[in-house]
Amino acid sequence: MTTDHPRKKKALLLIAVLAAALALIGLLLAGCGGTSAQEGTQTAGASDSLINTIIVSGMGKVTTLPDEATVQVSVENDGATAAEALDANSKDMQKVLDRLKAEGIADKAIETANVVVYPNRYYDQQSGQEKTTGYRAQNTVTVTFTDLALIGNVYAAMTEAGADTVYGPSWQLSEDNPAVTTALTRAIANARMKAEAIAADQGAQLGESLIISESSASQIYPIYDKRAAAEEGMDSSVTPPPINPENMEVTASVTVTYRMNR
Repeated sequence: MTTDHPRKKKALLLIAVLAAALALIGLLLAGCGGTSAQEGTQTAGASDSLINTIIVSGMGKVTTLPDEATVQVSVENDGATAAEALDANSKDMQKVLDRLKAEGIADKAIETANVVVYPNRYYDQQSGQEKTTGYRAQNTVTVTFTDLALIGNVYAAMTEAGADTVYGPSWQLSEDNPAVTTALTRAIANARMKAEAIAADQGAQLGESLIISESSASQIYPIYDKRAAAEEGMDSSVTPPPINPENMEVTASVTVTYRMNR
């Protein structure tokens, strides 16, 4: 009996270990089964969600006159040295800036675009070398107009003040121009019209919009017009050029996802 007692203890211990292992395996299998069922439910829900939606794109356009314009003004000067060229250029540009302010252009509407000093070089065929004949300085500013009626007169004033190059105007719309918002509103309406047609074809009712995204940034295109209107204003020895704002076309596009109620 003394010999059998240790053996019984070992047998009981082995049975307990086996029972615990079986219980653990059962829990693991149950967990896997629950995860699979959950994943199956999510997949079915996602599939059902995709089936009952309509994804459409819409586009809206608006034609309007610009409310801003920019003009680039440059002054160039040559000098024997870089310092001489820059000094002369700075003085001449200051005259142009003073004239701009005298014409009613605010400081915040004048922005320096570029200042550069570079050597004037040429290739000497006899020596086969590049030679420098002096230096050139160039200063360019960008002038933004919100009063488009000033452009013609200011154009003439800048050339009188010593500007060597006046380029523009480049027409544009301000950031808060209502035409941009109107184009987006029309794009959304266009998308809804398409979605309603698709839903009706499927014998369903169009539900609420789930996702709205702007497919592309609003794009603004000039519509060229050959007409010209003469500007009248200040007395000047230079005749102001005829300036006529051209129409702008604002385009916006959106992508919308709608719920479809069957």
